[in-house]
Amino acid sequence: MRQLTPSRRGMTLIELMATLAIGTILFGMAAPYLRDYMDNTRMRQAGNAVLAEALHAQGEAIKRNASTRLTISGGTIQVLDVSAGGDGVLLRTRLLAEGLGASEAVQVDFSSRGTPLPFGTGAAIDLVKSGATCSSEMRCPGLRIDGGGGIRLCGNQLVDCT
Repeated sequence: MRQLTPSRRGMTLIELMATLAIGTILFGMAAPYLRDYMDNTRMRQAGNAVLAEALHAQGEAIKRNASTRLTISGGTIQVLDVSAGGDGVLLRTRLLAEGLGASEAVQVDFSSRGTPLPFGTGAAIDLVKSGATCSSEMRCPGLRIDGGGGIRLCGNQLVDCT
């Protein structure tokens, strides 16, 4: 017996166009949120980079039994050995993504025990993105170094970095 309706395989052009139209509408609705997500991801990555370099500077000070310096100016992070005096010897440089950096230039010296110099002083490094303001949607991380040498990264400097 023959089939009265032929079996179909694949999609018709109308079904394909309807699927593409729905996909385009959904993508258009999600695009602004994707941009916020990417900005927050870059800020988090910059915060982790600053944390890693601060821990590296502190570790180098302890390992070398000498003073080291962490400097952040704009989007450039440097770790220097300052035990011989002067400007110091460059140990490591790291660049943050374009448009990201510290809100102001910061310099932190670590003693051979890993504590900030002078002893008991702390430091705060707040990261910003050029052209953007920190808010609940745009989270700007902050690094805090306390007087005893403890280093912590705060996810949002406006909320939990006091």
